[in-house]
Amino acid sequence: MQTVLGVMVEEEELRALQGEGHGVGPYHHEEPKDSGSLSSLSSDATKRWWERLRSECSPSRRLPILTWIRRYDGEDALSDLIAGVTLGLTMIPQSIAYATIAGLPSQYGLYAAFMGSLVYVFCGTVREVSIGPTSLMSLMTLEYTAGRPPEYVIVLAFASGLVELAMGAFRLGFLVCFISVPVTSAFTSATALIIIGAQLGNLLGLPRLPASDSGFFSTVSGVVRRLQEANVGDTTLGASCLVLLVALQFLPRLVPASHHRRLHRLLWYISLARNAIVVLVSALLAHHLSQTWPNGVPFRLSGNVEPGIPAFEWPVRGITVGNTTVSFLEITSELGSGLLLVPLVAVLANVAIAKAFATDGVVDATQELIALGLCNVVGSCFRAMPTTGAFTRSAVSHASGVRTPLSGLYSALLTLLALGVLTPHFYYIPRATLAAVLIAAVASMLDLAIVRRLPRPPASLSDLLSWTVCFAVCLLRGVEVGLLCGMGVSLFEPLRHWVWPRAERSTVRGPPLTYRHIRPNPGLLYPGVDRLRTLVLADARRLAPLPIVLDCGQFVALDYSAVRALRELSEEVTRFGGPMFLRNVQPAWQKALQLRETEHGFVFPRPTTNETKPTGRDRKDSV
Repeated sequence: MQTVLGVMVEEEELRALQGEGHGVGPYHHEEPKDSGSLSSLSSDATKRWWERLRSECSPSRRLPILTWIRRYDGEDALSDLIAGVTLGLTMIPQSIAYATIAGLPSQYGLYAAFMGSLVYVFCGTVREVSIGPTSLMSLMTLEYTAGRPPEYVIVLAFASGLVELAMGAFRLGFLVCFISVPVTSAFTSATALIIIGAQLGNLLGLPRLPASDSGFFSTVSGVVRRLQEANVGDTTLGASCLVLLVALQFLPRLVPASHHRRLHRLLWYISLARNAIVVLVSALLAHHLSQTWPNGVPFRLSGNVEPGIPAFEWPVRGITVGNTTVSFLEITSELGSGLLLVPLVAVLANVAIAKAFATDGVVDATQELIALGLCNVVGSCFRAMPTTGAFTRSAVSHASGVRTPLSGLYSALLTLLALGVLTPHFYYIPRATLAAVLIAAVASMLDLAIVRRLPRPPASLSDLLSWTVCFAVCLLRGVEVGLLCGMGVSLFEPLRHWVWPRAERSTVRGPPLTYRHIRPNPGLLYPGVDRLRTLVLADARRLAPLPIVLDCGQFVALDYSAVRALRELSEEVTRFGGPMFLRNVQPAWQKALQLRETEHGFVFPRPTTNETKPTGRDRKDSV
């Protein structure tokens, strides 16, 4: 009977901890509520659920443009026009270059820039965020689609959008919290180095080799071994473009705003448009040399770019590779972990950028996930590569005085103009110039200075270890493996506190009671049960019959295993001759644990019922 009652008590404790049926069990009895009261409660709960659903799905909530467009005026339009054009001049050359990182023709980057900018106008909540191709997404795309047809990239973008929409619908944005700041820093720094290493071949004019995942060091060593094959024309042009980009970046510093405001503003605009200026000058030079140079252009060119926007097409159809038809499901199975890692990294980047630029740092993460998912799903229907927010372009929008997300419309129209009119001229863009643009763009992502700060308090060596593991594995085995390894190592620290909980122990001398005080930190879940039992029983055995007082003031969570362990621990301490009291127990847990309050704290009572009378031995034990 006692065993059955013990199981009943444990089941009641579990229900109470989960918030189901507080106060219902062998120690309590409640009269059932009348059917009218239950029906009223059910009706109220249903009404509240429907109200919340209507609020979540309201057009003004899911289409933020309906909210801010009512206050739009001429001053906003002028500011957005300037910011949008400035952003477009930055986005177009970057999009062309990012497509080359992913191993795609240049137009795929422009498709992504156009659709990302256009969709975010209607669904975005942060005015500065610029959705489009990024170096990070391009590298992740290359990791999973290298050597495969472009249709694999389109399916990856479509699947990533679906995952992002699901994360938004189920409010799973918190998953990015499992990626710590040191891991994020290592991941982005390694990504920057990998991109720089991959672009060295284009910068030096080396013959292109098939894409591989041999790692950063193999790529750099391969470039070093083939230095004698470098083309003088590509090397000279690439180095010149790189120097010019750096010089234009620091151009506004020549004339401080305090000395000449208008001239400083002009130089600032020139600096923002440096990518477009360098690409335009290089293309004009290439076109001129193709007409006048006897031996043709002395450096490699980008080649033909397909003009216009492709027709709408659902990316769920099979494709033909050679003489074999590959179905949509087969494509997704070949993409493997990329279906989860690519959207996870995209969400991490986009939410981080949104938080950096949002007013007061408040971001509707759910809406941002939905917006990003729609950008990828709709974009994939127009053959776009995976997209996310770009920090550099978002910073350009912020510096340009953007007022609303409508600035993305002007960027999209500028991109559409480039696709419709300028694509024949994209043929003359030198590859060395695009390599220089990429190297200059990703150089700012390097964050090696964090290594000096990590070992200092309040940081810990575990942060340095997670940074080192993520950085090294990214360079050696690829960014997706490095990210997972970094996340795994960074989780060791919080898990350590749960598996190996610390406890402050001291002897408190009365009056009225002398006892051993034990305060675990931070809580008690099943991984830390054995550790706490070892600590308590060691003191109980050594100091018996001194009472043990377990301070629960710092407990933040309890699970079923912990509840059962506390009851068993109380019995084991009692066998050593000293009782165990619980103090600072939350009111809800007092009811869940069926505790009885005494002068010195809470104790576990022995379960009894009115139907069973205790035996003589039970009376003796209770005394």
